[in-house]
Amino acid sequence: MDASIASAVIGAVAVGGTALGTVLGGWVQARGGRAQAEAARQAARIAAEATHHQALYDRRWSLLAAYLRAASECVEAADQLYSTDSLPDVRRRWHAFTLAHAEAELMAPPGLLAPIDDLRKAVGRMYWTAQQSAPAERALKELRRRVEQGETAALRAYEAVERLWESDEHLPLPPEQRASSPDYALAGQALDGLPGFGSEQAAMLLNRTRQQREAASSERETRKSNHIEARRELVAAARTVFGTDRL
Repeated sequence: MDASIASAVIGAVAVGGTALGTVLGGWVQARGGRAQAEAARQAARIAAEATHHQALYDRRWSLLAAYLRAASECVEAADQLYSTDSLPDVRRRWHAFTLAHAEAELMAPPGLLAPIDDLRKAVGRMYWTAQQSAPAERALKELRRRVEQGETAALRAYEAVERLWESDEHLPLPPEQRASSPDYALAGQALDGLPGFGSEQAAMLLNRTRQQREAASSERETRKSNHIEARRELVAAARTVFGTDRL
């Protein structure tokens, strides 16, 4: 081959190789840029999902804690009815509890729906039981308090009520016959003669037997125990669902 031709071929090869290298280098860089962009998008998506899940976790945990707190406050207020006439406060606590329940149920994961509802039932039973039984218990406590203060009329009324209750144990009567019995009449007269003791309070003592009072007292303790158990089960379920039992 002529020397001049050989030099031209070699030059062309050199120029072609440089161009090819430039093209390949640009292609590799472009591929690398797209991979980096895709990796950045994936990282951003993962970060967004993690932020969302953390926010949801925090919200669920906050609502559950508020629900547990509202349940305890409602039960405590209902139990207080046996000592003081605080029904307006109890109703406010019940209203707050129902709102807390709605929020907790709305945000709860499926595994917590059943124990959340069990706690709602337990609190509701305590709430309604207290409203039914507490007034009569307060009436008896008021009568005993006045006896302890040395009021003769209160002592006479208390003894008359005790005799009526003893008669119920020895000779149970249908409500109609009981209301016309001598012991019922004497107890009614004694309570009517007690200054400041209302007719509704008197009726609560006259129309309830000792067995009924004891049953109501037992039911009160059962409702409180049921609330504690339902609360314990919800906490255990929440720890499992949220993974805090593995910390």
